[in-house]
Amino acid sequence: MQTFRKLKHLNKKRVLRTIWFVVTLSWSAIFAVLFSTETKSMHIIVVTIAAMITELAIWCTAVVLGVAVVDGRKAIIRAIKNILTGQRNLNN
Repeated sequence: MQTFRKLKHLNKKRVLRTIWFVVTLSWSAIFAVLFSTETKSMHIIVVTIAAMITELAIWCTAVVLGVAVVDGRKAIIRAIKNILTGQRNLNN
């Protein structure tokens, strides 16, 4: 739960850019290894590592965007509640 609290304070765009930059680097490494080496075992290792990095990036993106979606829903529900109860302060 503490990780989610820390995630709220991070710059989400920067986190997502960094995550997907690492994925781009891993896929670039795949192409570099595929065209520079002929050993099948090296190809399998690099592709496996890139696949795991990509899968991790997908899950990290889901976590980062999921926290943003939950925060957005809370704000919408709070705003609707304030309108229905007649409160003017939408920041509570």
